[in-house]
Amino acid sequence: MKHLLLMRHAKSDWENTQLTDHERPLNERGQRDALLMAQKIKAYGVLPDLMLVSDAQRTRETWLIINEHLGSPQTKFDKQFYMASPATIIRKLKMIDNLVDTVLLLAHNPGITEVFYDLANISIDNVPTAGVGCLRLHTDKFFEIEKCKKDLVYFSYPKDSF
Repeated sequence: MKHLLLMRHAKSDWENTQLTDHERPLNERGQRDALLMAQKIKAYGVLPDLMLVSDAQRTRETWLIINEHLGSPQTKFDKQFYMASPATIIRKLKMIDNLVDTVLLLAHNPGITEVFYDLANISIDNVPTAGVGCLRLHTDKFFEIEKCKKDLVYFSYPKDSF
């Protein structure tokens, strides 16, 4: 059995119009929300062995906040997760070493929202910033994630009740 946590970066700052989308940092609310979601993930008890993170500034800053609360698992930053399509995300997930039991992917919409549907037939209108969902994968091989049975363990975001 494997677990996959799909998380969208926390709220970003749009104030500096000189920055590219890739360079935008978190705003104050995003920093608070990232901490809150790290606490929620920890409380649910499914902690990642590996985190795959888009190399955008806002995902790096979200990672920096959640990482220490989740036990500082191995992390790989990958520019291909920046605004990745669901097909790219799924292709990359299928390449994860089978020694890893739980992976957290920290990336962007629309890819994160669409992966819930494309991979697990779970319709979420829009994963909000800092939103995270955990899927239980009934397989012991990540390359089988498209074919195996999947269950939604939880879906949470900063403004939901906990």
